[in-house]
Amino acid sequence: MRTSEKPAFTNAQDFVEFFRKGGEVHRKKESLPNLLIDNRLDPKAIKVLGEELATGIQVMRKRIIDLLNELRRLVPPGRELRDPDILGLLFGPGFAKSDGARSNAIEVLRWYTSPATLLNYRDAIMQALKEPPTNAYVLLLVAKAKPLEAWEEVDRQSRLPEWRDKPAMRIARAALGDTRIEDEYIAAAERAEAAGWAEGLDENLSTLSWIGTPRSLRFICLRFRSPLIIKGAGGYDRLVRTEAVNALRYAYPGEVALDTDFITNEEGFTRAEAFCARTFGVNYAGIPRPPYPPPGY
Repeated sequence: MRTSEKPAFTNAQDFVEFFRKGGEVHRKKESLPNLLIDNRLDPKAIKVLGEELATGIQVMRKRIIDLLNELRRLVPPGRELRDPDILGLLFGPGFAKSDGARSNAIEVLRWYTSPATLLNYRDAIMQALKEPPTNAYVLLLVAKAKPLEAWEEVDRQSRLPEWRDKPAMRIARAALGDTRIEDEYIAAAERAEAAGWAEGLDENLSTLSWIGTPRSLRFICLRFRSPLIIKGAGGYDRLVRTEAVNALRYAYPGEVALDTDFITNEEGFTRAEAFCARTFGVNYAGIPRPPYPPPGY
């Protein structure tokens, strides 16, 4: 009697071969720990994955990026990406080609790496910024990292007809100090709030989180007490105050107080507000706190 056995995934080369046959990371998550030694990437895995990232075709590069993103969850501290080996692969061979895989690498870096950590890789960010053609993903990464030396290049590119008034360019300019653009986004958020337009406020809070200046982040903090509700299809409603916490977490991916999975009662919002008070000096005195959950939610 013949028995079918699942192929063993004991090293990085096994994953590479699996990807070449069309396999996807999520089907082999249980084997990911085999690529780690003492909660760090196995040096042999770094070599194999780095070579494939540097020379592989786009689809293979994308799968390696997906693999690194899954490994990020297993390497301390977990959600926030601080591991130098994974960062080195993403910023090094992950940036080797200006393709969709590099864009995927940038998205992992944007969402899960703090601005302070990103600045340690400012040379790679600046090289990508100066490499034609300009890429919206790169501009958003610049906006989060905020290297001061990026202003001259961003200012130059923003005057090109193809980039004038494009959202990613406006966000990059605002993040690097163009307060006129930042004023426009804050004013748009205030208008939406005054009109009771929850969706419009939520959209602008997300943009302000990508701008990520202290002023924009303080503005987000003050919406932790918003009573507005975003109406969703099928009765799936969302609270603006919860989405505001999510928006702030973009700038602080490792901050537990901003993890909305743990905000299940008013105490969760109290912890998030305390973070804003410590970090930005936000004072919530005089701002009414809506009930949680709101009636009928």
